[in-house]
Amino acid sequence: MGRTDATFFERECARIASQPPLSEEEERGLVLRWHEENDRSAAHALVRAHLPVVLHLANRYRGYGVAREELVAEGNVGLLRAVEKFELRGVRFKTYAGYWVRAHMLSYVLRANSIVARATGAVGAHFFFKLRAARARAEALLGPRNDGVDELLARQFDVSVEQIRAHSARLAMADVSLDAKVSDDGDTTALDLLASEWMSPEEEASVAQRDELVHQVVERVGRGFDARERALVSQRLLADESLTLAELGTRFRLSRERLRQLEMGVKARLRRALEVDLPGLE
Repeated sequence: MGRTDATFFERECARIASQPPLSEEEERGLVLRWHEENDRSAAHALVRAHLPVVLHLANRYRGYGVAREELVAEGNVGLLRAVEKFELRGVRFKTYAGYWVRAHMLSYVLRANSIVARATGAVGAHFFFKLRAARARAEALLGPRNDGVDELLARQFDVSVEQIRAHSARLAMADVSLDAKVSDDGDTTALDLLASEWMSPEEEASVAQRDELVHQVVERVGRGFDARERALVSQRLLADESLTLAELGTRFRLSRERLRQLEMGVKARLRRALEVDLPGLE
């Protein structure tokens, strides 16, 4: 029976994954019908259309010891919550729904494993999702019994070697209740520490909306830039690994000082545009 259920589940996953995504116009139309006309069929259509988002995130988090079926079930709850709370405000529903789905899945993973560090700051639920993979990479590089593994991880996470060893031991321990107190002299539980690990879906949606508006401003102002100014924006201001002024100077046969002057002008023009379109942006 379990085998039949699993086969059916996999078939359903394959069917859902093959669904074509909604266009922005289709998505907006369904949202308007749901909010303005209370059309439940539109809400159901939104849910069905975004089930692939749930599957994608379930595949991403299945490595933490939770069955994919359970992650999908929890993600579906998050998706329903997103439909309930979403408002048109410049963010695609798909983006907003992803935040809710991820939040529900991560919360469930922590509850299911009950391995939560009894500390705040750098040591906390963050470690649960980062330390295991980081240790595997370090052991593959240095060897599983090399003392340098803990030292490497301590530098990577900016904590002490003792904290790394204590937390690694917790990962191998039996379940610990999330209701357990984190210390003997307080009432704070492990569950209380989870809320600060991620922004709320509303906060993440607000950040996504802000980033999208900034992108639109940069794109609009950039149409008036010449090739040198566009290169400064794309390869200095927005690049993950920016080029140096010397490297750009070689390309455009300009001195570093001249490029620095151009860069200051580009920043000033972008800043003025952002102050007009996004007042109060920090």
